[in-house]
Formats: sequence, C-alpha cells, structure tokens
Amino acid sequence: MLVTLLFLLLLTLLGTSSLYLAFTEAVLARSIEADARAFYSADSGTAQVLYWFNNPDQFTGVPEDFFRRRRINNTSFFDEDGTSQYSGTGESPDLLHTTMDNELKVYGPASPGALCIVESTGISGRIRRTITVELFEDLSGVKALRGSWRVD
Repeated sequence: MLVTLLFLLLLTLLGTSSLYLAFTEAVLARSIEADARAFYSADSGTAQVLYWFNNPDQFTGVPEDFFRRRRINNTSFFDEDGTSQYSGTGESPDLLHTTMDNELKVYGPASPGALCIVESTGISGRIRRTITVELFEDLSGVKALRGSWRVD
C-alpha cells in the first residue's frame, strides 16, 4: 500500500512538472512570436519609406506629399550647396507617421552627404523593436547607407 502511494505521488509530481514546463514553453513561444512580429513590422516601415522616397509621384495625401514637397525641382532632396532638406531630430522629426503597429520618424542625417535618418519602430503587444537606418541619394535613387542599420 505504501509503495502504491509513493508511486502515485511520483506520477503526480511528473504530471505537474510536465504541465508547468508546457505552460512555460507556450509563454516563451508567444514572446518570441511577438518579438518577430515587431521586428518585421519595423523592417517593413523602413522599406515603405524607401519606396516613398524613390516613388513620390505615385502617391497622394499624407505622408507621401511630404516627400514630393521636399524634392527641389522634382530632381533631388539636396539644395544647391549639397545640404539635405531634412534637419529635424529624433525628438522633433521632420516626419512622424504613426499606425496601429508602426511608428515612422524621418529626420536630419548624422553623416555628411547623407539624406536623412529613418527610425521605424514596430509594435506588437508590449514589445517594441526599432530599426534605425541612414539614407543617401545617388543617381539610381535613395538607398540605405552601408553599415548604418541599427536594431534596438
């Protein structure tokens, strides 16, 4: 009888620990999924801004008109002195566009000759992931400056 009770206690402990492990794994999996969702939302925001810069004439409304207005003579985002038309800061950006799962900021560049900095924050539940990239303009369009990607 005592052996049966000990065996039953052992099975109960194994069952309880298995349930706890399964619960912990499910919580961890949801957290990893939310983190990935936030990262890809931030990444898509950066890609969207690149598309807006390279195709400003295909859009109407906000924020697309913002990019069209910043082009000088409809050819460049730089003035005759080679200065970028973007001069804002992270706290006071030139453009702030917020959606349900993304926040985009466009502000002045940190590197000489660069066009601007794009800060895209993806939001998924309580998790926020931010991708910051500096852009430059050449003859083939607006591109990301190599080595400027930062993921937070």
